[in-house]
Amino acid sequence: MSVRKIEADVIVVGGGSAGTFAAIKAKETNPECRVVVLDKGPIETSGAIGRGMDALNVVSVPGYGTPEDVVEALTKVTEGVLDQECAYVLGRDSLPIIKDLERYTDRKPGDLFPLDENGNYKCSFLHPTNKALYLAMDGEDIKRGLAREVRKLGCTVLDRTPACKLLTDENGKIAGMLAFNIRTGHFYEIKAPAVILTAGCVGKFGMPRDGYLSGIYEFPGNTGDAFTMAYHAGAELVNMECFQTNLLMKDFNGPACGYVVIPRGGYGVNALGQKYWSHGYWSGDMFLAVWREFMEGRGPVYLKLDHLPEPTLKGLEKILWGTERTVRGQFHKQRNEDYHCWDSVEQGMEEITLCSGHSNSGIFVNKDTETTVPGLFAAGDCAAVPQQYLTGAFVFGAIAGRMAAEYASKAGKTGATPDAEKLREDICAPLHRENGLPVELVETKIRTKISQYLTPPKSDPLMHKMMWWTERISREDIPQINVCDYHDLIRVTEIQSITECAEMAARASLFRTESRWGLSHYRLAYPARDPKWDAQYVIVKKNDAGEMVCEKRPCPEYKWKYATRLEYEYPKMDLNIGSGFVHPANDNTDPWMTEKYEREGMDIPKRIFPKKGKKEEA
Repeated sequence: MSVRKIEADVIVVGGGSAGTFAAIKAKETNPECRVVVLDKGPIETSGAIGRGMDALNVVSVPGYGTPEDVVEALTKVTEGVLDQECAYVLGRDSLPIIKDLERYTDRKPGDLFPLDENGNYKCSFLHPTNKALYLAMDGEDIKRGLAREVRKLGCTVLDRTPACKLLTDENGKIAGMLAFNIRTGHFYEIKAPAVILTAGCVGKFGMPRDGYLSGIYEFPGNTGDAFTMAYHAGAELVNMECFQTNLLMKDFNGPACGYVVIPRGGYGVNALGQKYWSHGYWSGDMFLAVWREFMEGRGPVYLKLDHLPEPTLKGLEKILWGTERTVRGQFHKQRNEDYHCWDSVEQGMEEITLCSGHSNSGIFVNKDTETTVPGLFAAGDCAAVPQQYLTGAFVFGAIAGRMAAEYASKAGKTGATPDAEKLREDICAPLHRENGLPVELVETKIRTKISQYLTPPKSDPLMHKMMWWTERISREDIPQINVCDYHDLIRVTEIQSITECAEMAARASLFRTESRWGLSHYRLAYPARDPKWDAQYVIVKKNDAGEMVCEKRPCPEYKWKYATRLEYEYPKMDLNIGSGFVHPANDNTDPWMTEKYEREGMDIPKRIFPKKGKKEEA
């Protein structure tokens, strides 16, 4: 089956929140722009908001907050490791995005978002600051509205056609993309001078404790493809040592929805019914507080709702059982759980991920969404605008669409690219192996190792072991995967992405010689912040020899002086457990087993591992 060729101006990789906004704004900027949108599923239901969304978690609107207030909040929760210009743009452009969402979904003010008595959008408190920056939303239909707008504007949409390889020319500039349809197997070589990566976070990373491969907090198609495609194209990544340590509803692995409940009066409590931390924002200090409850024997923890008024509980059920995950109501019903009981929502630290939406990690970009590769733009959870949430996906998706359309109009024709037919053959190799490893087995293996070796608090020997495993799985397991259809073929590329992201996370974690961001980078070998790392990035990139390396780089100079830390301290632990019993030494010689070998005429096996400092004789 030959590779089909498409000529375009802008390619959008991922049709979720940022991707749909990028496509729309590219066409609004230049109606003649040829825009191609690629997604693993149908764009009407793909991405993290495929079922809808209940809030914009960080906005600045009149009467409640300013763009500077957003800068203040994000400077604090990132502990000063950020580009403040990006945070300012996030706050500045949030109001126009709100208007866009009302327009694209044909909803009136007061319908999609609540209004106060003055006619302003009514915000609530959530962040660990004294500014109201959270805006609730009744957004069950927003993704379908965005998809409708994309198609109406004339974008070419290739549903169920994930991207698998960025194409660059001989000068290192973006020249296009290779993709294939996971149902028909048709491969596409799409030539374009501009590509926007909006393929989400590394949602499938560690293994959930219930063991279900797709039972994760994020969209199951978010496997770090944007991270690794950008890396191999020459882009830099940043903050890969800052993990998102998800606090989720136990056994359900969907959102426990503290962000829905807490602005409405709920809060987290431990097993004794005590509030365990001062706020419920998903920042490292809160996760560290949860970890402490379990370490000191006060787990599990719960989301307390029973004190809330009945109308509030009914509203929460509508959001949590409708907009968020439609099976959640059934989950509670089968367990005979009721929100009128204080312990009806048990929470647990179920998994770790890499994300900029709820955390800090991703592709290095500036306020214009430009990466370090000419023609490559990134937005949403894969682009490192820390703590940007859904608002950031919309804001920077819109900017990426405008910037890419303008870039493409001036870029001219693309240069020579690698042989697409040869790339297709390499990608399709797992289809032609008669025997091999099941794709589920290898995915389970790498994700289990990630949970075992990378979950914070971080241990240096465990992280080194993780790098040993990523090298071994890449060398031994992935080349032996055998699949029988194109749906499982994309899972092979996903496993490659997960494995490479695990190596990035381990290397970056070992490179930053301190602890920061609470539990997100709690390194046991360096259990305290180090001022030498204030306002410093860890950059992950590929060097000229093709090796993965890290480097230290200062953040852009601050334009606003705000607090650069949260109100917590790392614990000082005393783990002295005594000396233990010591028995007399054993005789280390083993003539008994040697005599058995000699009596039976057997050769004594050679040593597998040489003694340290002495090479094994041939």
